[in-house]
Amino acid sequence: MRRAGDPPRRRFRRGVALLPSLFTVANLFWGYACIVYAMRGEYETAAPFIGIAIVLDMLDGRIGRLTGTASDFGVEFDSLADVISFGVAPAILSFAWGLSSLGRLG
Repeated sequence: MRRAGDPPRRRFRRGVALLPSLFTVANLFWGYACIVYAMRGEYETAAPFIGIAIVLDMLDGRIGRLTGTASDFGVEFDSLADVISFGVAPAILSFAWGLSSLGRLG
């Protein structure tokens, strides 16, 4: 309930609530693309994808807070994207680039 003297609240359209999740999906996409290119042996192409994922990860949280659309699902979805983009992708990239030539030792 609003009081008569309260200023009107800014209401965002329904589509704005999807914006942080779209940035998280983009973050997840670039992490997955890094994995694919690293497995192909295209390391120069795969490495910058982690940097792009970093930028998108910073933006999704900031946009979620600015628009007031942060949710429990968004937090968990962002954590999943972080595991892929900053855990699995760098590990596969470093293994494929530096350790796979060592055979069983790598």
